[in-house]
Amino acid sequence: MSLHSAVWRVHCSAVDDLNLIENALLSLSNCKGEVIHEKSKSYHGAPQTTLELTISRKKNARESFLGLGREVLENMIERDIATYIDEDKTLHIRLDIDELVQGNMKIATGDSRKIGVKGKFKIEAYPGQNPEEILLSLISDHLA
Repeated sequence: MSLHSAVWRVHCSAVDDLNLIENALLSLSNCKGEVIHEKSKSYHGAPQTTLELTISRKKNARESFLGLGREVLENMIERDIATYIDEDKTLHIRLDIDELVQGNMKIATGDSRKIGVKGKFKIEAYPGQNPEEILLSLISDHLA
């Protein structure tokens, strides 16, 4: 079992370097994806751009997840990986944008969660299967 797909999304203000952030997003997929730009306005009316990278191939979604690195994967296990999974068998994670543009993978905590890169991974789990066990198996096989 594995992952069906992945989506990475980040909201950028008018002063953010979109090319830098786009390249950081592409690094999450080993450049196997396309980043879509969507211009809109924030709640308070300021211009913003949402960058979204969709990974639809199972192999690429798996590579994106495992590409988070040993530290992030172990951190997710320590914090109880079940807390990252919703009732629709989707894993949600936020990465620190400041670390990501520097080439580092780090789970966003505290204030960095507000402007972090949001990742959603659809887990390939069928009735009777536990999505948490599928992820733990995927991680342990990778880290072994």
